[in-house]
Amino acid sequence: PLGWYPNGQPTCRIPRLRKREGRCYELALRGCLKAPEWELVHGECHGHGGARIGHAWLEFDGEAYCPVLDVCLPLPVFERRLGAVGHARYTTDEVLFLQLRFGHAGPWG
Repeated sequence: PLGWYPNGQPTCRIPRLRKREGRCYELALRGCLKAPEWELVHGECHGHGGARIGHAWLEFDGEAYCPVLDVCLPLPVFERRLGAVGHARYTTDEVLFLQLRFGHAGPWG
């Protein structure tokens, strides 16, 4: 089905990366461009030590994919485990426009 490979992996996943930490905006943008059915979300979550930090992830059909943790979870579980709160949502067309306008992967605004 749309959004998923036959092996159950999300189509937005960027495989075979050595370093993911600190690259959430870049990786979420790449995932959105790779799989436009997934929506890019900018928000915040719990970081190391419990402090709130800016974060980016992808959502589709009630699931959330974190490109830093390389995990896909049902949205309520994702929100609870990471303390994730979305502040802005972007379609692929909006992502393309904003990346060109600002010259970086986010956050924008």
